[in-house]
Amino acid sequence: MRGKFMKKNLRILLIVGLIVAFVTGLTYFDSFMYHDPVMKVEQVKNLDRSTSTDEYKNTDTQITQRVTGKLLNTSNKGQTVSFKNTYYRSQLTDTKYNVGQQVILTKGYNPKNVKRDTVLVFTVGLVVFLLYCMKFDRRKLFISVLINIAIFYGFMQIIIQKHNSVLLPLTVITALLISATALLVILGPTYQALMAYSSTIIATTAALVLSVFVLGMSGYSGVHVELNDFELQPYKGVFFAQVIFSVLGVILDETMDISSSLIEMKKELTDVKESTLFKSGINIGRELIGPLINILLFIVIAENLNVVLLYLSNGNSIGYTMEMTLSLGITQLLISGIGIILTVPVTSLIASKVITKKVQ
Repeated sequence: MRGKFMKKNLRILLIVGLIVAFVTGLTYFDSFMYHDPVMKVEQVKNLDRSTSTDEYKNTDTQITQRVTGKLLNTSNKGQTVSFKNTYYRSQLTDTKYNVGQQVILTKGYNPKNVKRDTVLVFTVGLVVFLLYCMKFDRRKLFISVLINIAIFYGFMQIIIQKHNSVLLPLTVITALLISATALLVILGPTYQALMAYSSTIIATTAALVLSVFVLGMSGYSGVHVELNDFELQPYKGVFFAQVIFSVLGVILDETMDISSSLIEMKKELTDVKESTLFKSGINIGRELIGPLINILLFIVIAENLNVVLLYLSNGNSIGYTMEMTLSLGITQLLISGIGIILTVPVTSLIASKVITKKVQ
């Protein structure tokens, strides 16, 4: 019986792998579907190179290259075209072209962008293949992701139409819908989903209310919400919208871990007391707090490392750099930390009471 199951899984993995390989291969030859000319780079020649150094000893090299290749589509398919491309070795806002790449061109045969659909499809396909390697209900995952993408798309469309005037209340509604969808699809309409949802909402709300109170009392001292990327307005609304989405996911994961563990504990020890479940939930939560906060810290560092290096390489002090680049990230981290800590007693209390009555 086990052998048949293993053969069936291997057959499914083989089919999924072949589908991914086939679709990826198709995207490499889909240039005929593009309205813009697509060129395959066959030759790259460097024409000029110059190095510049600023007053802070930052050095970069500007390179001009002649890129030559053949058109893969349009009525001029097969024709050889070329263009000049200038880029900096740092490639902050420009691109270096290499032999073998497919490049999307303008009507005048100037470079527009690198054709990346093959890489994108392969990456998505690889994720799907790896998911099929895991033993869990993949259908629920795909459904929840698709529904949440649709919800977020609707969120963006309304924001575009209203020009951010309803950003914060709409963010709250979207967060409620996304978390509810994820729990309902993955866990189903069960008391476990209800426990996780109520714990998530209570802990997230408490963390945000407490944080708003503390920030208001301090007058947002040292927290430069006006430094949001591209100076998006309203500053505070954008900042708290970011906080809501960032804290929601980690709290949702934490509540599911605690409640699931307590349910399994109740199934193994049917006569376990409510107080014992509560203490066990607290102990489980203690083990989760450290890793979750560290994960968020790494995310903050990763998101802002490029800007930090940019400030430091231009002669700014460490203190000024930290204030201008990491103040918002650290504030978000602290708010998330409050939510993570509050989630432990909230989830333990709700789960212990519900599980004691529902799980036999």
